[in-house]
Order: sequence, then C-alpha cells, then structure tokens
Amino acid sequence: MRQDPNACCPLHAVPLREGCVIISFGTYSFGDAFIQAQRHFFPKAGFFAWQSYAMQAENKIVCPVQYCSACRRAQLLWEKENSSVTWLPPTLEDAERTIHDHFGIERSVHSVPAEIHDLLRANKLLAAVKLLQQANPGVEIPRLRSHLRYLGYSAELEQALQAIRTSGPHLAYADER
Repeated sequence: MRQDPNACCPLHAVPLREGCVIISFGTYSFGDAFIQAQRHFFPKAGFFAWQSYAMQAENKIVCPVQYCSACRRAQLLWEKENSSVTWLPPTLEDAERTIHDHFGIERSVHSVPAEIHDLLRANKLLAAVKLLQQANPGVEIPRLRSHLRYLGYSAELEQALQAIRTSGPHLAYADER
C-alpha cells in the first residue's frame, strides 16, 4: 500500500496517521449495523487489513495503514455502546501471540539452547534438531523441526513485533483514555 502523506479523514478532516496492523486472511462477514456505523462514524479507523489467501504465500503478517485517531475512538465507543467485541483491535499480547503463531512457534518447545542459532546459521539442521530434542525431551521431531523453521524467521519476526509494538492498533486503547 502506498502511503499518501497528505491524506485526510473524509469525516473528521484531520490528517491521517501512519501505523501498522496484522493482516487478516480470508473472507469476513460484517453485520449491517457495523457496516452502516463504519460508513457514517469511523470510515478510517484502520484497525485491520484483509488479504486473500493467495497473498499469504508472501509470508507477510503486518502491513502499513493510514488511520484517523478520531475514527478509532468512534469505533471503540460504538463497539462499547453496542456491546460488540467482534471488530475490536487486538491487545498487544494478542497481537504478539498471532505473530508468533504465524511464524510457526511450537508452544511445546520450552527450552532453546543458545547454540541452536549458530547451528542454524551454519545450516547444521540435524545437529540443531538433536540439541533441541535433548533440551526438550518428549517433544516429537516434527514439532522440533517446525520450531526450528520458526527460529529461522527471527529477523522477520522481530521486524513484525517491533512494528506492532510501536504503531499497532492496540495503541488506540491508550488514546481512548
């Protein structure tokens, strides 16, 4: 998405701010009440970005958005007044869990020896699996291999986490106060 530095909210006539959100994949169904409210009260809340499953192959999990802070406050208020939680932005904890899940974290792996990263950089995958297995007895080999793939995405993972932490939609909760 190309960001327009001069973009303004059509409803509130304020400049749009830049942030990032976790990409949601698939097809979603919105209720008529939400669609009408979004159109009239918070058209530029920008809490979510939707992509088709075809885009998922790019392995992107976050994307930049432009949003209006007043629209975000209006959406949070509308959700509260309508006892709705369907389209609330994720908390930071939920966003971080989503990012880790996207990159393939195995929650059954509890211990990762520091040497694992050196083995992965040297492309010594068998040695890495064996070391990880010693540190996590009882965890199946496919789960260990999956976790190694997750560790291999460390740069992309850290970029996604940093982007969400510094400009994610969870910050709207702080703005609401």
